[in-house]
Amino acid sequence: MITFWLLTAVLIVIALVFFWVPFLKRPGSVETELDRNALNVEIFKSRQAELQQELEDGNLDKDAFQELKIELEKGLLVEVDDTQQHIDHQRPSILIPLSLTLLMPIVSVLLYMQWGALDDLGKEPDVVAEETAPHQMEDMNKQLETLRAELEASPDNPEGWFMLGRSYMTVERYQDSVDAFQRLIGLVGEHAEILSQQANALYMANNRRLTPETQAIIDKALQLDPKDSGTLGLLAMSSYEAGQYPEALNYWEQVLASGKPNVNREGLLAAIEQVKGVMDEQGISYQQTLAKADPAASGANLQVLVELDPGMSDKVSPDTVVFVLAQALQGPRMPLAAVKLKIKDLPKLVTLDDSQAMGPMAKLSSVEKVQIRALVSQAGTAAAKPGDLVGVSEPVTVKGSQGVIKLNINQVVE
Repeated sequence: MITFWLLTAVLIVIALVFFWVPFLKRPGSVETELDRNALNVEIFKSRQAELQQELEDGNLDKDAFQELKIELEKGLLVEVDDTQQHIDHQRPSILIPLSLTLLMPIVSVLLYMQWGALDDLGKEPDVVAEETAPHQMEDMNKQLETLRAELEASPDNPEGWFMLGRSYMTVERYQDSVDAFQRLIGLVGEHAEILSQQANALYMANNRRLTPETQAIIDKALQLDPKDSGTLGLLAMSSYEAGQYPEALNYWEQVLASGKPNVNREGLLAAIEQVKGVMDEQGISYQQTLAKADPAASGANLQVLVELDPGMSDKVSPDTVVFVLAQALQGPRMPLAAVKLKIKDLPKLVTLDDSQAMGPMAKLSSVEKVQIRALVSQAGTAAAKPGDLVGVSEPVTVKGSQGVIKLNINQVVE
């Protein structure tokens, strides 16, 4: 805060200089104007002597001489009068800069107290953001009410009702979200994806409890689609919060095995590892009963935990590129799957699957075994060069049942 007020004082002083400097220079300006008067008089006398000489030499008659003399005198009077007016105009009272000197700091402080953010001085940025959050929430609620009014006027808009329901969830207006999804169901009928959204909103509205009403919606969604990821995810979250870790683990594994698009596999794998860690700490055993997804149906996938060896951290910058590659043990060395990261992302759990194939004939599921490499490329390319860092795994069976593959970047390319 002290720094702020010091900077304010400096700016005020700089502003006042613009008022005082011209005022202090005015005596020199007046003197210059007086010198100009004297010069005009000298010019007048010289020109008058020239006219007199012209008359004596016979080059001018008396009438012309008198006419030119009168014009010369008028010109002198005009010059002297203009200069005097300019001098009078340049003499303001000293009260003007004195008044501005007193008023500027006072007015500046008053205006800042009126429109500035005085209360936020000295606060941490996150505190200021926290205090401004209610205003942002208020603006969002106003926008949602505007959207709802438009939908009430033109209710045949499924996309609008879905957006409204999701937005109500964002601002934690859960019951309004339930109602919006009910309006959507009235337009397009019951679908597992919509029912799961409504069940999530109702679950949150009831303080994260599975009520009979919520369970009825879940049952209906699973009848329509037993693999719906939204519904299974809600059941997993409810089980986890209730301390039923094996059940939560089972539901999350069902989501992984569902082969549904837009599933956050890395997030699910991280959640599964976290649950397993909690179970290990509490001595809870879990026998996996759910088979992994059939590679023929959902494509082969490998979960790889990429880490940078602590001894290598001084050799790279946070923005250095890291390539995670799966390559066949036999045949062409073209990557079958690849993920691009940066050093600052590590450690990172990544998934390698057929969606990252370099071509239709070079898929991860097309081979039995692969070797996984993590290349830290200084040049930002997937070709290793001297000075790059690398980590290499042991041969990995693609279609086997394995857990997370740990890959440690601990070698320097020669």
